[in-house]
Amino acid sequence: MSIDPIILGHNQFIGVDHLSQERARGRVDLFSNSQKIVDVIKMSYELGATGMMLSTHQRAGQIMEAVGSEQELKRNMNFYPLIPYVQGYVRRANEMGVIGMLSEALQPASTSNKLKIFFKGGINVMKKDLLALLSSLIEVELLPFNKFNVEAVFLHNVVTDLALSLNAKNIFEFYIDYINDNYGVKPAFGTMNFPKLVERFDEWGIKQPLVMASFNKIGFQMNPSREECERILREYNVDVLAMSTLASGYLEPSEAYEYLYSLPNIRSVVVGVSSKEHATETFKIINNYIRF
Repeated sequence: MSIDPIILGHNQFIGVDHLSQERARGRVDLFSNSQKIVDVIKMSYELGATGMMLSTHQRAGQIMEAVGSEQELKRNMNFYPLIPYVQGYVRRANEMGVIGMLSEALQPASTSNKLKIFFKGGINVMKKDLLALLSSLIEVELLPFNKFNVEAVFLHNVVTDLALSLNAKNIFEFYIDYINDNYGVKPAFGTMNFPKLVERFDEWGIKQPLVMASFNKIGFQMNPSREECERILREYNVDVLAMSTLASGYLEPSEAYEYLYSLPNIRSVVVGVSSKEHATETFKIINNYIRF
């Protein structure tokens, strides 16, 4: 399938770091101004990162609005939303209730869309209809991306892996059909359980899924093991967007991508950068591999 070979990650923009809370706080301060985020996106695009993954964090709308002011980026950059923003929904639902949380999330919508989505969401909550509520959340979450080039929509690994643990084939089928029918883009999945997800999809007849999973030389976040993830990658027909390729900064780019591009079925890599030096070094190395 067609997917941008280099996708800019978002963790550095929203204060996520899997190894250092201090480093995460520093990045929150560094990227408190949306223009600084746009500057990094623009620089990354010029260096070959023609796609960007963005969680539907509370800053997503602000970031997309800033990107929209750059006509070249808006016209040519491809986006890969990661939905839903699980942590935010849990926190706000606890504070405000589900209806209040949906109402707050809908603030960027037009009045007509807001009434439509809110009414559907409210009715679904009362009916306790999980799949219909999921459709409402998808609509809410994708509002900031309406006027941009979206290539695929990734279901957050928390939701993917929860549905997987419940053996909930109907949730996966619903999500695939809903994204295909309503948005006409590729439905995709994040996971921390790559082997189990791919094997289950194969059992269910879900063909050649696009899966975002961790792949790195030291096996960081590769469950249950690096060896098992590599085996599944070799033996099944799956397209992979590799994440955690630098093991949250533990690996140097040259070592990391020599390993990554020795593997089959790696269609793309998502990597976060926060400085020109880091971006230049990292994307140059990746570009050297993907040209061949």
